[in-house]
Amino acid sequence: MAVIGGGITGASAANHLAAAGFSTVLLERSDFASGTSSRSSRLQHCGLTYFSPGRSIWNFLRNPRTAIEHLELARRAMRDRSRFVTATPGRTTAIRFYMPLYRHEGVPLWKARLGFGLLAALDPGGVPLDFKAMSADEIAATPALAHLRDGQALSGVIRFTEYQFDWPERICVDTILNARDLGATVRNYTGVTSVSRLPDGHWRLDLLDHRTQTTDAVEARTVVNAAGAWVDDIAGISGLSLPKINQGLKGTNVAVRLPPEFRGIAIETSLANGDPFYVIPWRDLHYFGPRDQPHEPEPAGFRADEDTIACLLEDFNSVFPDMVLSRKDVLYNWAGVRPRTARAGQPDGCEAVLLHDMAGQGAPGYFVYTGGLLMTHRNAGASIAKAVTGRIQPSHRARPISHAARQFPDAGSGRTISTGGETVPLAHLRFAAEHEHVVNLDDLMFRRVPFGWSEGMGLDIAETVADGISDIMGWSPAQVGQQVQQYRARIARDFGVGEPCI
Repeated sequence: MAVIGGGITGASAANHLAAAGFSTVLLERSDFASGTSSRSSRLQHCGLTYFSPGRSIWNFLRNPRTAIEHLELARRAMRDRSRFVTATPGRTTAIRFYMPLYRHEGVPLWKARLGFGLLAALDPGGVPLDFKAMSADEIAATPALAHLRDGQALSGVIRFTEYQFDWPERICVDTILNARDLGATVRNYTGVTSVSRLPDGHWRLDLLDHRTQTTDAVEARTVVNAAGAWVDDIAGISGLSLPKINQGLKGTNVAVRLPPEFRGIAIETSLANGDPFYVIPWRDLHYFGPRDQPHEPEPAGFRADEDTIACLLEDFNSVFPDMVLSRKDVLYNWAGVRPRTARAGQPDGCEAVLLHDMAGQGAPGYFVYTGGLLMTHRNAGASIAKAVTGRIQPSHRARPISHAARQFPDAGSGRTISTGGETVPLAHLRFAAEHEHVVNLDDLMFRRVPFGWSEGMGLDIAETVADGISDIMGWSPAQVGQQVQQYRARIARDFGVGEPCI
């Protein structure tokens, strides 16, 4: 098996395929989890969004295909929510969400009860949603809710529990390392330059190692294209006559510091145009968004533009009119292009999550996964392995799959490095640099340890970290300085923090 794409879907596919007994190689042109998987909403969402807001029961009845799709998506979300929270509790944090209900708009209480009741029925015995319609006294005793717009038009507030992925990038890296333990070959910074079918029916993948600029190739009986928003690009560079099946959707979020009464509190509501709007806690900060717009997966799609940031601030101020945030309140921002399944008449793509068998398009043994989500990645990996096993038999015996969160060796009482509430033993940094496919400082700071997503994004400790692993990485003092400069430039370019220094 050759799996293209080292985001969360490709990671899960590699893990499940290796566990099923297939000889597997995972190929990623940059670092693992450095694309869309690092730019998500960070929620193990219960699936409520598939029912509301902005979707009426009548619309579902008039479009049974959509209704069936959304019910299945909600079922997957609920069941994967329970499985992940139960099996990997150390990688999730429970968050209390509040949803205001307004008279003559949005979701009335009866519909909220119906929606949450249906979600619970889709996952009997699963992790509870803790749904509650708050009393007037409970609303008054929650100071953050006093900032909501149109208090006089508020008909009520519901409360429920969601789970946040504490660190999506690390979840992806964990999954890839678990696949490696099962025998998979995992290669980051290895681009696929073409895919071609050989006379014997196998596939040849031509590769470029971006570290050394050397080329090589691998052959596989089956290709799983899990490149997310780039799945059509892989077909394009290979000259495969396959239909366009992905529609990129850019989402943008900004991080701010809100008053103390918001600590640990999340808000889910609708804007005046019906679009969803989330305010989500992130350590001591909050982030809010998204602002969705169709976009190709090019570099501009992974950077927030000033117009969108201004619109997000307007959105926030419309929900909390007495707080009035401005551009100077934005600590950092990020954007990403999410993969969506292309469908005629839907410029934003649709929410269907699909595995496409391209045998009917003249490409037997070539599969493409579209619409992949962080919150249902284990289901994605299992469905890919099941589909492949239905076509060919693995060459090795199946072994138990591991979804475990990786643990660093005990660091004892050695030196630690701290920033923004995050403290990591130097021994853990050195272990990751030596054993976890780290190539540059950015790989380590964002995806092996959690310094990158701290309030200051690790800028104050970048040099200390780079120096602490320099002997393992083979970096001279000049190269340490270059790594730090590149890291600072990346933070300025992609997150709007500091000034580019290159």
